[in-house]
Amino acid sequence: MMRYLPGLLLIALASVGITLVLVSRPQPAPEHPPAPISSAVLDRLPARRAGQVLIYGAYGFTGAGIARLASEYGITPVLAGRNESKLRPLAEELGYDYVVLSLENNHDNLVKVLSRFEIVLHIAGPYTFTAGPMLNAAVESGTHYLDLTGENHVIQQQLDRDEEFRRADIMVMPAVGYDVVPTDCLNVYVAAKIRRPTQLTVVLDGSFTDAAGAQASRGTMKSALEMLGRPLLKRENGAMVPMGTPRLMHRSEAGREQTLLQIPWADMMTSYVSTGIPNIEVFQVQEGELPEWLLRVAQNEAGRRILSWLIDNFAPEGPPPGAQEQRQTRIVSTVSNDAGATASAALITPEAYLLTFHSTLIVARRVIDGHWEPGFQTVGKVYGPDLVLEVPGVSRADL
Repeated sequence: MMRYLPGLLLIALASVGITLVLVSRPQPAPEHPPAPISSAVLDRLPARRAGQVLIYGAYGFTGAGIARLASEYGITPVLAGRNESKLRPLAEELGYDYVVLSLENNHDNLVKVLSRFEIVLHIAGPYTFTAGPMLNAAVESGTHYLDLTGENHVIQQQLDRDEEFRRADIMVMPAVGYDVVPTDCLNVYVAAKIRRPTQLTVVLDGSFTDAAGAQASRGTMKSALEMLGRPLLKRENGAMVPMGTPRLMHRSEAGREQTLLQIPWADMMTSYVSTGIPNIEVFQVQEGELPEWLLRVAQNEAGRRILSWLIDNFAPEGPPPGAQEQRQTRIVSTVSNDAGATASAALITPEAYLLTFHSTLIVARRVIDGHWEPGFQTVGKVYGPDLVLEVPGVSRADL
């Protein structure tokens, strides 16, 4: 019997793997669009779009956090998403209207709904799959678009449509959360301190003041998984080029031995637009070793589906409130130029999701108040380095 055990184990593992792949296989888009949205539903939506905000993906961890905070910024949003059983309880809790709306093959209904709103806060990722349908509807309906993507290829696709957005007279601004409001604002700040900076290095320490239970939400994990499944790129001499193996650096900081892991952060897109600096590297302070197998599995389609299924079924919705209140992050940005001049500054911020709730609504409030520019835009370029200081708990210091 023992001699057959390895073979039986392999068969069992293969069966589990095949089952997980089948279970996690993405649902195909419907062949036919759903029925036109009813007049009864449309009648519940705002009659005049000025100042009106739609939060799509409202029942996810981040969307719900934004929805709960919206009233503090004088915003009464309508909540939207595809799952009524998750959407309706949140809307009833907060006293907001809601609309059930899918993205797949549903362009006409999306346009009808977005036409009632000045801004859509698109909080449903991974944006690889969700940004296109929402953007297409926003262009046709003339609705400003804000999202939280950190996916470089998605931001590049949006940048490539800049002229289309300008003709539609709408602002499209990606990454209005932790990825990348604090970094973009800090990078604009330090870039102005020296002449013609040519190198930008950003170091993110997400556990500067740590808290038990502070971890990524399911949506963030799935977006990160999508990025890991694509070629890893960096900004070099103005172009996005393959990163190869991510670089590791070791340092001692305030008595702590740290490993810095190079990551494909969205600043390589947004801060290039905001500052024009041609060489950008981003590092994350890594606690523990990144499993080597993770990248290999994530770069395999079947492996991504299995990991995505595991995230959906076993990962927590997001960090508990106590962790959000206690945790802080630290970001250090350093610029240099060919003449040898350098400048550095640091930001201390609240926990990443808590910052995102505030920063998204701060930007939305600016748009409602008429402070926006048509086309593809970045936070640092339009609103300058001090916007992030409006988030409670953020401080900045020159180094």
